[in-house]
Amino acid sequence: MSHLFQLNSPLFKFLSRAVDIVILNLLFLLFCIPIITIGTSITALYSVTIKMTRNEENYIFKSFISSFKRNFTQSTLVWFILLASGFILLADLSVLGNFHGILRIFFTSALIIFGFVYLGILLFIFPYMARFDNTIKRSLLNSLLVGFSNLPRLLLLIFLTVVPVILGFTSFKGFLLVLYIGTFGGFALVAYINSYIFRKVFSKYEGRFSSNNGKLAK
Repeated sequence: MSHLFQLNSPLFKFLSRAVDIVILNLLFLLFCIPIITIGTSITALYSVTIKMTRNEENYIFKSFISSFKRNFTQSTLVWFILLASGFILLADLSVLGNFHGILRIFFTSALIIFGFVYLGILLFIFPYMARFDNTIKRSLLNSLLVGFSNLPRLLLLIFLTVVPVILGFTSFKGFLLVLYIGTFGGFALVAYINSYIFRKVFSKYEGRFSSNNGKLAK
C-alpha cells in the first residue's frame, strides 16, 4: 500500500487537486467581497481552472492574482452591463402580471427568449474572457455565438451551474447546504467541472479567435 502515498500516485494527485480547489475557492470568495469585483473574480477563477484541466497550472495564487489584475477593467465593465441587464429583466418580470390575453403570451415568450439569451451570455462570457483577449463588444458577441452554437453543452452548463442555485432557494435547509458547500470549495469545484466543458468548446475556436479579432490570453 505504500505506493498509494507516493507523489505520483492517484490518491496523492486527488488530494493535491482537492487542496488546490479549496484554496482557489477561498481566493475567489475573498476577492468577491467588494461586490463590484465579482465579475473579475469569476474570470480569474476560470483562468485558473481551465489551466488546471489542461495541466498547465502550477501556482494557484500567482495565476489568480495575475488574471485578476489583467482582466480587472474589462471584466468589471462586463459585470456592470450584466447586472443592469439582469435588473431590466427582473423589472419586466415584475410588470408581467399587468398584461392579459395575447399581450401576456407575447411578453412572456419574449421574456423567456431574452432570459435564455442572457443566461447563455452570463455562463460563457467570463470563461471566454479568461481564455481570449478581445474587446468587450466582441467578447459579448462571441460568447453568445459560441454558447448557442454548442447548445447541448450550454444546457449541461445550465444544469450544473444554475439548477443547484435554484434548489438552494427552494428551502432554508437547501440554502444552508448550498452556502456550506460553496464556502468550502463549491464554487471552485463547479468552475473546475465546467472548465472541462469550456476546454472542449473553446478548442474549436482558438485558432479562429487568435488570428481574427483577438489573441489567446497568456
